[in-house]
Amino acid sequence: MDFFFEYLLNSIVGFSLELLAVIAGIYYLVREPIIKRRDKYLVYFLLFNFFLEIFASYAPIGFFSNFKYFSFVKNTPFENNVWLYNIYLLINFSFFSYYFRSFLQNIKTRMVLKNLIFLFIILGTINLLYTDVFFKDYSLFSTVVGSLLVLIAVVLFYFNILKSDEIINLKKLLPIYISIGVLVFNLCVTPLDIFSKYFNEENGLFITFKTSILVFASVFMYSAFITGFIVCAKSDSNKEELLN
Repeated sequence: MDFFFEYLLNSIVGFSLELLAVIAGIYYLVREPIIKRRDKYLVYFLLFNFFLEIFASYAPIGFFSNFKYFSFVKNTPFENNVWLYNIYLLINFSFFSYYFRSFLQNIKTRMVLKNLIFLFIILGTINLLYTDVFFKDYSLFSTVVGSLLVLIAVVLFYFNILKSDEIINLKKLLPIYISIGVLVFNLCVTPLDIFSKYFNEENGLFITFKTSILVFASVFMYSAFITGFIVCAKSDSNKEELLN
């Protein structure tokens, strides 16, 4: 029962932050004189995250209610939500890699990164379809390779910023806030996902530790997103400078 209240508290915090990030994103889009597609897609993706987390809650609700609710998934491969997050991992890492790729100016670099993203999606899908990991555990391939792919995209984005005049306006650049949030989250969570096989009832200490790290990483990431949306939408003059 302690785990249930811990899950409930963490879920409320997580859902609230995700919803606030969506609202802040919509505020940013409203304040933008020219809405870029990548910014719209970012807000849409955050909204997608919010609804996916709500949908994924069927598994813990079923478990803690002894399957009084969602009894139709009991003793089926869908009893836990690992399968859903395995699909989400491919989407999440691919999206953020494409997001930071959109800021790159070098055509060859953009093409190489695009090919790496497609290769990641193909190999990640094959890994899920032709191994037994899909319903059993978080895909180690998707987690590790996806994190490296996002890291590469962010580093390339930083190099692109260093070679441009935008470096003097870092605090007004939305992708800076997004990159910080994503990097911290992945650096905190990826090592834990590697040892996700220990995430079970027999390892209460690991569950508590991983849950605490997940909460911290999520709070930091979504706080960075919210801050970025608000700061970068603060004034029309700021936006005009960045558009020139």
